[in-house]
Amino acid sequence: MPVALAVTLALLLPQPPPASGASPAPQGGGATSARPAAGFDLAAELARSVDLRTPAERRQAADALAARPGVTFAQVQAACRAFGTFAAREPGQERFDVELQVLDKLERTEVYLYTPKGYDPTRPAPLLLWGHGAGGTGAREYLGWQEVADQLSMFVLAPTEAGKQQGWDFAPRARAAQLAALRWARRLVNVDENAIFLGGVSRGGHMTWDISLRTPDRWAALLPCIGGPRMQVEQNNLRYLENIAALAIRDLQGSKDDALLLQNLHLAFARLAELKAPDAKLIEFAALGHAFELEAVDWRDYFTRRRNPVPAVVTRLAAEPGETRSAWAEILAFEASVALAPKLEVDPGAWDRLDDTGRRAFVLDKLVERSARLQAKLIQPGSIVLTARGVARCRLLLTEAMLGPGGALELQWAGKPVRRKVTAQTAVLLREFVERFDRTFLPIGEVQLP
Repeated sequence: MPVALAVTLALLLPQPPPASGASPAPQGGGATSARPAAGFDLAAELARSVDLRTPAERRQAADALAARPGVTFAQVQAACRAFGTFAAREPGQERFDVELQVLDKLERTEVYLYTPKGYDPTRPAPLLLWGHGAGGTGAREYLGWQEVADQLSMFVLAPTEAGKQQGWDFAPRARAAQLAALRWARRLVNVDENAIFLGGVSRGGHMTWDISLRTPDRWAALLPCIGGPRMQVEQNNLRYLENIAALAIRDLQGSKDDALLLQNLHLAFARLAELKAPDAKLIEFAALGHAFELEAVDWRDYFTRRRNPVPAVVTRLAAEPGETRSAWAEILAFEASVALAPKLEVDPGAWDRLDDTGRRAFVLDKLVERSARLQAKLIQPGSIVLTARGVARCRLLLTEAMLGPGGALELQWAGKPVRRKVTAQTAVLLREFVERFDRTFLPIGEVQLP
């Protein structure tokens, strides 16, 4: 009989289609014919709402703006598309001492931003968010990227870790701190939402894997160096690997580095191959240890990749509340089968016969099984097929181009057809925009299932 085996594996880790038909009729904030009060500046109010510190404050401001008399859906949509006023900047690196909202606290953070030659503040530019190694700072991280950054007019953002830990601790605070620095930079300079790249070295390589596996829809491509995903039952991100299977990845790694790190990376890229990841490459250097050669990749070509804000297929795996969204699909609630750190049942004899690689694969399979999985496929405007495991409730954010004539939508959910009519709602658009201020993804409504 199988027995419950608490597998801790503590040593396993070193540290879009054109619109069809008539536009849906606006509802909510655009449902009144009254005009806004004299002197009301929609663009300024939208910027003020985006710049509020917490998600709760931003949501409250979005709802108040949506309910304001005379503010129409069309006006808000236009303001979102045109969002942002940016000043010209001298090329070169600047150091900033900024106060960032990191979860429920304010953190004083040192941030370095390299402005490339040729930056035009009227045109969105690419940005590389780069993580430094353990014990380092962001001060000199731009140097390896300066030439290609100037060629492509790409910003390089390198925050210095403000926390007490030296290495990457795979904790929510560390992830939130990096994303807060990115939010700050996107309000300072005109960043192309579809050309944000994530990378880092050593500790920053771990960071790249950890953040991208949990927020896969933010990035155009990934470039982790001498770092990897985490492989423990209690705190595992490798179970979410399918989330980034569609992303371009260039992982640079010395073959003589920590053996456990290499085992994790080999498992990750073997699974990515099974998932038919189209552009994921592990580049190893046989003679190197905890080192790599940056020149091994044509970065000028790599940084031409762009994120699709409305992919036809969205797949999201999750087991932790708050990290459940990808693009236009989001898991809102889990079924009881989903577990973050489950006890794994295994026959002791079978376990003893497995080598270390086999044990890792076994544990990973079990963790994937205990993760919620939602896949949404946009078949054509007005037609979406959903498949789910461990998902009790989900949400779809829908742009006008995703809907049929008059906002018609037919879904396949749990093998059954569900018909909805989606009308444009100012509050839905504003709640989305104040959080992400993505000018290229402007949903007009949402659907929740079941």
